[in-house]
Amino acid sequence: MIRIASVGYGDIARRRHFPELLSLDGKAELVALSGRDEPSLVECARELDVPGWYTNADEMLAQDDIDAVLILTPPESHALFAKKAIESGKHVMLEKPMVMSVTEASELLQSLEAQQQRNPITFLPLPHVDIAEHRSVEQLIAEGVIGEPTSVECHRGHRGPTHADWFYRKELAGGGVLFDLGIYQVSAVVSLFGPAQTVTALCNRRFEIRTMDDGTVIQPDVEDSAIVSLWLENGMAVSINANWNGYVTHHATRRRVTVIGREGSLHFGVDDGGIYVHRGDNDYGMIKDAAEDAQFDGYPCRKLAPEPGNGPSTIIGDFVDMIASGKASTRPLEMQVHVMEIIFEAYRSGEANEARKLDTRF
Repeated sequence: MIRIASVGYGDIARRRHFPELLSLDGKAELVALSGRDEPSLVECARELDVPGWYTNADEMLAQDDIDAVLILTPPESHALFAKKAIESGKHVMLEKPMVMSVTEASELLQSLEAQQQRNPITFLPLPHVDIAEHRSVEQLIAEGVIGEPTSVECHRGHRGPTHADWFYRKELAGGGVLFDLGIYQVSAVVSLFGPAQTVTALCNRRFEIRTMDDGTVIQPDVEDSAIVSLWLENGMAVSINANWNGYVTHHATRRRVTVIGREGSLHFGVDDGGIYVHRGDNDYGMIKDAAEDAQFDGYPCRKLAPEPGNGPSTIIGDFVDMIASGKASTRPLEMQVHVMEIIFEAYRSGEANEARKLDTRF
């Protein structure tokens, strides 16, 4: 039984991570929570039947009977808690965006590399990209179902967060929609196609006020829309559209990734979990019989489901399995250091109206 503690217990924790963890009965258990608001903390602990709660995260991280830690606080405290968790020898799952600067990201990688020499741990930074859907996409592309891939088009958006105002405060969030949603698409692209060499971006704030669920009206100081262009080292062109100005709530994000090839296109990252393949010659002989006829963007195509048997379908399930199997690679963090550089240089590109070269690789 893997004993897991959580620093933070907000919306994403209660809506996704904690239910996933509680469903892993017999493999892992949530044993402690930490937070600054003691009444709310105690209420959450009792609601989830969690035996331990701490208003001091350092005290919780020092407990020898805790194996792993989820860091689910706003981004400005991620680097601090992640470094302490690493140094205490705990396995770590870190919510996105990891940190507030490339320097913090590099320092976190140095801490992890030092820890791996003493006592290897599992470190899973989000967004988590080693998932069945991405593995299936990678295999389809390698098998040549769309020919040589040449470009990628990405979109991710909703109306904007309404449950917590810190998303709109740069000092706490680090950035706006690019940090919150664009990071998923950047991570997906570089994990599948390799590092980027340059980035160009435009970031804008369309709405000067936002109304929260409790009626509070705030004035954001971060962007609510971003257009990012990447040139990858392999020569592919990538466009990413991230926005908080759509029509669906943050519980129902509209999203997709489209890979364009010389012989067809491939769509994934959509709500139904399907992978859609369209070929210009209508020849789908190389795709397995499991594919079904479908339509996407008005084109006849084939729809596939990610291959079964590729492991757990949840982030926490994957994290627990990684711990159990002893996975201690630093590559996920190395990749996220690159993702962080892309995002920060995208902001600089927008300010200076110029393309920015990227230094990191993984």
